[in-house]
Amino acid sequence: DKWAKIEESVIYSGCRIGRNAVVRRAILDKGVIVPDGVEVGTNHEHDRARGFHVENGLTVIPKNFVVPANW
Repeated sequence: DKWAKIEESVIYSGCRIGRNAVVRRAILDKGVIVPDGVEVGTNHEHDRARGFHVENGLTVIPKNFVVPANW
């Protein structure tokens, strides 16, 4: 969506990145939804708390996952 920021990431087909969302150094498998204003890859502790795999500064989100909007 408009004003989303994606940096150094791999986004597979069927993903939706919401308005003002940030995806940084991440791999989003097919069908991942990142809601408006949500950040992925900017805080690795938050990413781990959401159950994402983080290794060497890279966040991986599994297929068809909807990232919680309250982070």
